[in-house]
Amino acid sequence: MKIIMDKILIVGPASQILGVRIARELGIQCINTETKTFPDGENYLRINIDDETLIEGKEVIIVQSTGPSSNGNQNTRLFELFMMIDSIKRMLASKVIVVIPYLAYARQDKIFRPGECQFADVVLRIIDSMQIDELYVVDVHAPEVLQELIVNKVVNIDSMKLLADYIKSLGASDIVVVSPDKGAVERSKAFAKHFGENVKVNVFEKKRDVKTGEITMSGNLSLKNKDVVIADDIIATGGTMANAIKISKEGGANKIYAVATHALLLQQAKYRILNAGADEIIGTDSIDNEASKVSLAKAIADYLK
Repeated sequence: MKIIMDKILIVGPASQILGVRIARELGIQCINTETKTFPDGENYLRINIDDETLIEGKEVIIVQSTGPSSNGNQNTRLFELFMMIDSIKRMLASKVIVVIPYLAYARQDKIFRPGECQFADVVLRIIDSMQIDELYVVDVHAPEVLQELIVNKVVNIDSMKLLADYIKSLGASDIVVVSPDKGAVERSKAFAKHFGENVKVNVFEKKRDVKTGEITMSGNLSLKNKDVVIADDIIATGGTMANAIKISKEGGANKIYAVATHALLLQQAKYRILNAGADEIIGTDSIDNEASKVSLAKAIADYLK
């Protein structure tokens, strides 16, 4: 493969597999980072180069997801991202393109109780203040805030076709898409179309206590002999997904696929989902874990080209 010399990709510590895959798709050099945490808890990051002139005048692509780190800390991933952007800007890159496959805090885009912070806006304002040239995210939770708060080019990449193609490759048939709550209905409808124009979408009723976070869910669906796809943008602790799986199983579902672009799978999520009756958990490599069975590399690279 011919390596393009005027572009460089910086692989963030949270996106090592995806970053290398994107660099291969683009045919460009990739460089990793060195990170550590000081005794007082401060983060440290350096781009792993010995000669800063390698960056000067180049178009630089930074790939860094901001899902939880190994110790469950999303803030570390955000600070690493800010440090990468600042380093590249200081080294006089001609253009800075930032790819954030999973954007932390995107779900905090609304105020539910007095005194809360609408922190999704804050994170985006910080990124925009760093004067990057382009921003790419994948299936961000509240896409409308992107256009409101990012001055330069911003793209929200859709992963639904990739996920649907993977599920079809497993031999799933007679599919019903289940939306775990009303908030995911439009996404579920769009997702269902990738399986066929007449694929049915069913919706569960979900209520979440705004103080405790406790979820209650209800539904009574006839899913006998159906292959059920329960799709959401994010699986965190798996509570919503597990409840939806249990109801689908009780409704007679044949196979059940728990699907999310961003399968964070925190705490006991894998146990909850599989124990509830799911046959498989399917996510993308926006999060680097065992559920990342669908790669976003080509889709992201196509946009970057």
